[in-house]
Amino acid sequence: MYSTESPPRVGRASLERPLTAYRSTGFKQAQFASNRPSTIRRVSRTLARFSLVLLIGVGGTLAWQSYGGEMVRAWVPSLGWMLPASPSADLQAQLKPVALDLAIMKRSIEQLANTQDQLGRKQDQMTQAFATLQVAVRDINQNILALAPLAPKAGSKPAQSAAQ
Repeated sequence: MYSTESPPRVGRASLERPLTAYRSTGFKQAQFASNRPSTIRRVSRTLARFSLVLLIGVGGTLAWQSYGGEMVRAWVPSLGWMLPASPSADLQAQLKPVALDLAIMKRSIEQLANTQDQLGRKQDQMTQAFATLQVAVRDINQNILALAPLAPKAGSKPAQSAAQ
């Protein structure tokens, strides 16, 4: 019933495969056994690891965007400074009248700009009218001077009284 043989050795030496060469008919077709996995297997493992890391990163980004960082605030309050500040209802209530005042001020500034443009056009019209009036006054003065020699002087006596 009981065997006196010792059990097979289980250890590192028994698990390793010995490196043996298999000879074939040609030198180019010689195959050597190796403990190293094939290149294709190593590349596929590397791509699988990269894909896993990429998927974890994309999933984390989507979770961050959908929950707005609220989960992070709850789990790790010390990282709250990294999250964008969400405006509270009180702050929005305070900002609403300011926004309305700014809109009214903007409309008033636009009206003032339009009024200033109108005043500028009217000033140009008045400048042209003033220039026209100056030309008319100059023409009248020239006409008066041209007619002046024909009129008798107020200090001279008529010609008849000198003859007498």
